[in-house]
Amino acid sequence: MEVPWTRDVPTAGSPVWERLARLVDQRGLLLHGSRTPGLATLEPAAPLDRGPDVYSKSTAVFATEDPTWAMGYALRDESCLRLLNACFHPLAADGSWGPRRIFLSYARPASGTPPLSRGVVYAVPRGPFTRMPPHDDPALGSIVECQWIATDPVPVMVEIVVEPLDMPFAVRTHDHDRVSAAMDADPSGFPWLDA
Repeated sequence: MEVPWTRDVPTAGSPVWERLARLVDQRGLLLHGSRTPGLATLEPAAPLDRGPDVYSKSTAVFATEDPTWAMGYALRDESCLRLLNACFHPLAADGSWGPRRIFLSYARPASGTPPLSRGVVYAVPRGPFTRMPPHDDPALGSIVECQWIATDPVPVMVEIVVEPLDMPFAVRTHDHDRVSAAMDADPSGFPWLDA
């Protein structure tokens, strides 16, 4: 299924992005983006998720193998009222994984400036985590999301500060009120960008 509002994930970036990628590729760690620095342990929490799947609503620690997606959460400024996002591999009919795709869109503040500010990405051990199973998404088709959960507290291995300039592409923004109205009218209409 062709999904025009997603893009190929970056394969290179700033020195910070490259360090995050190496933590995944060479050390087998996962990444968790946060606005809160200085944590030694990540605690399970219930996310605010309007998606159709139950897995994304788990009370858990969430992590990913994708540096850009982790950074997307870390860089979300506290003024941002909503982050629409996805990171996944499309699944072919034979079950093979296609190239990873990503989508990030931040609710635009009155200034019109993308609502990004300094955050942190935590690298955590993969062992306690379980990957979200493949599923059929109404907007994306058959996919494997780059989302992992752990239902118990997870120790932090590495903490890395990230800045908006570390984001490897210009981020998309949307009108919060229009998207909120579209979500209320059609909860399964992700990503609601036609609003």
